[in-house]
Amino acid sequence: MRTHVLALAVAAVATSMIGSVACQSAQAASDITIAAIAAGRLYVVGTTERPHTPVSLDGRFTTQSDETGKFQYELVYHPARCIIAAEIEGRTHEAVVSNCGQQGPVGPPGIAARAPVASPMQTG
Repeated sequence: MRTHVLALAVAAVATSMIGSVACQSAQAASDITIAAIAAGRLYVVGTTERPHTPVSLDGRFTTQSDETGKFQYELVYHPARCIIAAEIEGRTHEAVVSNCGQQGPVGPPGIAARAPVASPMQTG
């Protein structure tokens, strides 16, 4: 089920990323290939030069690449700046997260926050 959801999320953003992925060299370098928010989750897919390499995402989440050097994350996580950083073998690889909206500055309270709460009407 999780693989199916990941496949759907990746398909939702892959169309916009095909051009950039196709332009990458054939060299097997470590990198983030997809970073997107879909279906309420952050999906990150990437590669490492060697299999079974540790990957740390934003210094908070860790995983390891598989036997082919691929890694993936599926997290309920919203990066505040919509940029993620994966540390792979001492090098930092950054990517902008698609379908991500940055949180703006805190503003004054809205009308609903300032309005007094009405007490329920009593009958009788």
